[in-house]
Amino acid sequence: MFTLPWKHLYFAGCGGVGMAGLAHLCADAGVRVSGSDAVNSSLLSSLQQRGCRMQVGHARELPPGVDLLIYSAAVPADNPERQDAVRRGIPSCCRGAFLARLAGFYRRVVAVAGSHGKTTTTAMLAHIALQAGINPGYLVGGEVSGWLRSAGAGAGELLITEVDESDGTQALLAATHAVILNIEDDHCWSLGGIEALEQCFVTFARQAGKVFAWQEGNSPRLLAELPQTLLLPPGVHPQLTDLPLPGLHNRRNATMALRVAEELGITTQEAVTALQNFPGVSRRLSVRWQSPSGERVLVEDYAHHPTELRATLAALQERWPGHQLWIIFQPHRYERVKRYAWDFAQILGGVQRVWLVAPFAAWKDDRRLADPEDITRAINLAKPGLAQYISAGVQQIPGLVLPALAESRGRILLAVIGAGDIGKAAGMFAAALQDSCGAAEGCRDASSSRG
Repeated sequence: MFTLPWKHLYFAGCGGVGMAGLAHLCADAGVRVSGSDAVNSSLLSSLQQRGCRMQVGHARELPPGVDLLIYSAAVPADNPERQDAVRRGIPSCCRGAFLARLAGFYRRVVAVAGSHGKTTTTAMLAHIALQAGINPGYLVGGEVSGWLRSAGAGAGELLITEVDESDGTQALLAATHAVILNIEDDHCWSLGGIEALEQCFVTFARQAGKVFAWQEGNSPRLLAELPQTLLLPPGVHPQLTDLPLPGLHNRRNATMALRVAEELGITTQEAVTALQNFPGVSRRLSVRWQSPSGERVLVEDYAHHPTELRATLAALQERWPGHQLWIIFQPHRYERVKRYAWDFAQILGGVQRVWLVAPFAAWKDDRRLADPEDITRAINLAKPGLAQYISAGVQQIPGLVLPALAESRGRILLAVIGAGDIGKAAGMFAAALQDSCGAAEGCRDASSSRG
C-alpha cells in the first residue's frame, strides 16, 4: 500500500461521484477522511458505511486535525466550512486541483480527457486493468454497474482517471499517458471562450509523456505539432465490432481503451475479453425496465450536448430498430439551450414523440439567457404536434407521459435523457412500469447499462 502525506482530509460537497470517489481513494490509502454535503445520498452513505465521518449539512467549524480541505464546484467561497478553513489557516483547494496533486504520487498516470466519452472510456480502461490483475488506482466519474464503488487507490503504481475541462483543472495534471477523445466547444463559456478552452486541452497535452487522440475533428489542428502525440486513424478495432453496449461511440471508446491498454503492457486478447464483459456505466444507455415481450423498453442516458444526443439516438435505433423512439429530454443549463437549441431541435425532430423538460440549471439562475420552449417550437414548426414542453417539476413527469404510453400500441422505446435531475424521473418511470406489469411472469426491472 502506498502512502499519502495527509493525515486528515475534509471533503466539502462530498455527495457527487467525483468527490466521493476521491474520498474513497484516500480512505483506501489509510488517510482519515471526513466531510459533508447539503443533502443525503447513496454516495455519502457509502462513505459513512466504511467508517468515514460524513454529515448532512455543512458544519460551522471543521473537525480538529484537518490538514487540507477539498471542496466541490457546488461549494461557494462563503460556505461556512471554507470560511472556517480560512480563519484557521487550513489549506484548501478545489476537487480538480487536489486530483492533480494526488496523481503525483503514482508512477504512471492515465488521464482521460475530452468533451464526450471520458467517463465510459475511463471505466473501460479501469475494468481492463482490474481484469488483467494489475490492481490500478482508478477514479471514474460515474457509477459503474456491479462495482462496489467507482474509485480505489490500488497498489500505488498506476492511476487511471478522467479529468475535467469544465473548470480548467485538467491543465494542472501531468499524465504519463493522456487520452483526448475529442475537443468541441462544450464548457467554453466557463473558461472564457473557445480559444481558452482549446488552450486548456493543449496545455494538458503538452505536459503529458504521451498523448493518444483521434485523427479527426479539432485534434490534428491542436495536437499534431506536439512530438508526444499519437494520432490514431478513426475506426473500430476488428475484435470490438460486437460489444454488448450498442452504439458506434461505445465501440470507438472501447477501441481507444484497447490501444492504451496495450501501451500499458496488457495483451490485446486480455483487453478484448475484458471489454466483452464490461458492465457499463449508470445513466449511459442504461436499460431500466422492459416488458416480458420486449415491446416496451425504458432506457436512461446522460447525453446533454448535441453530439452526445445524436450518438445516443443512433445507438437506440441500432439496438431497437423496430421500436418507435419516445424521448424525454432535459437540457442541462440554459447556456446550452442558448448555444445548441437549433441543433437539439434538428436531432429530436427525427424521433416519433418528444417531451422537452424545463432545463436543469446546475445551481445557476441564468434563465435570462435562453427560452427552452424555442426548441419545442422549432420541432413543431417542422413537424406539428411532435413535441410537448413540460414546465412542471421532475416528480410530475411520469404522470404526464405514462397515460399516453398506456393508450398507445406497438413497440415503443421510452428514453429519459439528460445530465440533471431528470434521472429521478427515470427511477419513477421504472417503478411505475414495473407496478403496471403486476405479477406477470418475466416482467422485470432490467436496470443495467448493457443495452
